[in-house]
Amino acid sequence: MGFETERAMAERAMSAYEREATVEASFPAAARRIRLAREALGLTQDEVADRWGEQPSMYWDLELYDDEAFTVISVRQLQCLAVALETSVNRLLFGHEPIAVVAAVHYADVVARLQARAIEESISIEQLGDRIGWDVAPLLTDSAAVGELPIVGLWSVCQEANVDWVSVINAESCDA
Repeated sequence: MGFETERAMAERAMSAYEREATVEASFPAAARRIRLAREALGLTQDEVADRWGEQPSMYWDLELYDDEAFTVISVRQLQCLAVALETSVNRLLFGHEPIAVVAAVHYADVVARLQARAIEESISIEQLGDRIGWDVAPLLTDSAAVGELPIVGLWSVCQEANVDWVSVINAESCDA
């Protein structure tokens, strides 16, 4: 499967996850990719956790469950994990890089689009957050807080902001 197929799979799975669908969502094989990246470097799980700067218990499930990379760890943690594994977020999530260049969209751009959306629709940020299903008020205080969302949260926020979520995960770095 290529990047676009894997991305579409991720988006279907995140949609089902957000709707709390009764049918279990099928996420791309991120767990296998994370394990293979670690093995290619000849590292133990504990060594990756040390490089990553997280507790080993945070890492273990990432090699067991595909959804963990999308629903548990933050965008920033995923970016830092990619650095620790000497690969890219795209390769971990989708197995490939996109064929076309993906324009960078920064956290501040996402927040600006959310604010514009609230103004256009004459709704409060709280109402917008309720509609999205995520508290977006902290993002207005510090746009770096976008990086604290899990991928599924970023995806939901970006849908409302009319921003390509993949453009965001590739625009920021783990130390942003």
